[in-house]
Amino acid sequence: MTKRQPSPGPSAIVRPDHDGRPHPDPRADPPTEVFDPSAAPTVRLPSVVAETVRLPSVVADTVRIPSVARGVTPEEDSGDGGLSDGLALSLSSVLGSLAGFVGWLIAAHILPTAAVGDAQLVASAFILVGGAAQLNLGVAMMRWIPPAGRSTAKLIWNSLLLIMPLSGLVGLLYALFAPRLAMISAGPALPVAAGFLLFAIASAGWGVFPVHDFLLVALGKPWWAVWRNAIFAVVRIALLVFLGGALALGSFGIVLSWIGPVVVWIIVGSLVIFVLARRASERATGGKLPSRSAMIAFLVPTAVGQAGGALLYNQVPILVNLRFGPETGAVFFIAWQAVAVIDLAGMFFMNSLAVTVAREPHRVRELAAAARRRLLGIFLPMLAVGAALAYPLLLIFGEDYAQGADVLRLLLLGLAFRLVVAHELGVRQATGAAMSYARLQLSSSILVVVAALVTPVTGAGASALVPVAVGYIAVQVVCAVVVMFTPASRRFDVEVARP
Repeated sequence: MTKRQPSPGPSAIVRPDHDGRPHPDPRADPPTEVFDPSAAPTVRLPSVVAETVRLPSVVADTVRIPSVARGVTPEEDSGDGGLSDGLALSLSSVLGSLAGFVGWLIAAHILPTAAVGDAQLVASAFILVGGAAQLNLGVAMMRWIPPAGRSTAKLIWNSLLLIMPLSGLVGLLYALFAPRLAMISAGPALPVAAGFLLFAIASAGWGVFPVHDFLLVALGKPWWAVWRNAIFAVVRIALLVFLGGALALGSFGIVLSWIGPVVVWIIVGSLVIFVLARRASERATGGKLPSRSAMIAFLVPTAVGQAGGALLYNQVPILVNLRFGPETGAVFFIAWQAVAVIDLAGMFFMNSLAVTVAREPHRVRELAAAARRRLLGIFLPMLAVGAALAYPLLLIFGEDYAQGADVLRLLLLGLAFRLVVAHELGVRQATGAAMSYARLQLSSSILVVVAALVTPVTGAGASALVPVAVGYIAVQVVCAVVVMFTPASRRFDVEVARP
């Protein structure tokens, strides 16, 4: 066998490889017979493998980007798919509703009916004004804070500085059209001008108060909202007993027992949120705020839908009172309040889906299904217990109210179908389907109002309320069937539409 002539030395021809490093040209390799096959350059394989296994780290960094951008560290995430967020918001809502329920029950025992009626008028008015002037920014914050990153603090404060003066202005205008609110708020000693100011302050405070719960959830502190509402409830009830009973301030004492704690809690809560928002902004890297047009596109229709919810909770008992008389209306009001407590808790539970989807937009369908299972698993047993204990629960208020036990059972049955609607409303908000959210909320609310308006008055007493409750069931069944055939989650299998 003839030996190959030696090639030129390695330094004769040199060219760079794919990494840009100098590498001898193959033509400059030594003769083939000097190579042993076992000594082939397989040693480069570990280097290739090492470079390959680095790929998952790139993917992992990509997955962590939303957590870093929103400024919430992994240890602050519950890791339960939003269950903690939903439970915290639901418990906050329940505590607030139950505190109001207990407060009015105590007020009825220590104050004359007229004083309770005056105070209830003022409280209902500024809660209505504050709720309508929130512009649904609470849910919007849960959608926008996770990707906001370094702009988290700016986003929060711009929102709060919009809600508070707007609520105060609307409250002042409301009181100018209904000066009786200012007279009651002023009490027996203060001038009427002070009453206008107090009502405006109460409206501004209540416009921000519920939004703080949503902000705490979005900032990774959901259970702080529960403790905040629990302490607020205890303080408010204690002040009601002291001011309304011990000091005998009447309706003015009840109004102060609301306004005082609201103002203090807004100041303290704003300081806490200031610290949390600043920390979130400082530890974030990057981030993005929605455009102004995207904000308007989400807020305008959902704010209208939120107004529809306020119409449902407040206008229906008013209509029943006007059409069936104050005695029958009072029985319906207590039963309706019990239903509203559970309904609001379910809505707040579903509102938490907004922040969960914002953190993991690629899992919309999975998260929506999990939220539905949890919603039904938690609230359906609650409805069953309420129906079983309807009579003894209403008997706490007196025998006249206990006669509405069957009405309460029917309303709770309708609420079981309403849970399907509540789930769909939560999904539509979380996915940014603002117009469809507004249509569903408005239509379901207006239909109940129409049912209460057109139901014939066939008698007196609790039995006359049965057709109203049946109308409520019919509306919820129709709405539940409609949304079951057109669920919003089907349209967002891969990714949520981003602003």
